[in-house]
Amino acid sequence: MKYQQIQNDFNDIEEMISNPNHIVRRLYTCFLDGSYGFDIYEKYSNLWNKSNSHKERRSFVIQSFCDYNSLDYGLSRSQVQRWLMSNIGIEKLEELNRELIIDAEDTYTI
Repeated sequence: MKYQQIQNDFNDIEEMISNPNHIVRRLYTCFLDGSYGFDIYEKYSNLWNKSNSHKERRSFVIQSFCDYNSLDYGLSRSQVQRWLMSNIGIEKLEELNRELIIDAEDTYTI
């Protein structure tokens, strides 16, 4: 089943939200920091630097988090986004987005 791995990794969304060292969040920061390749780092650091408002940063984490998960799980960005919306729900995703913004700030603040 193509959604089995994402389902396993997201089985405790509360832990993911509350723990910045949760494996999914740690790998997301690796995706942002260049560990997945310089081209990915360059793309997302440029996008981050252009995002100045909360709304733009929220959009950044949604896009980059879905791109990271699509790469890791072999799904398209839209498949990841639909799965997250269907299985996690908007309220929990908004809580996660707030934490991911902090993770991105920590990654890109020198």
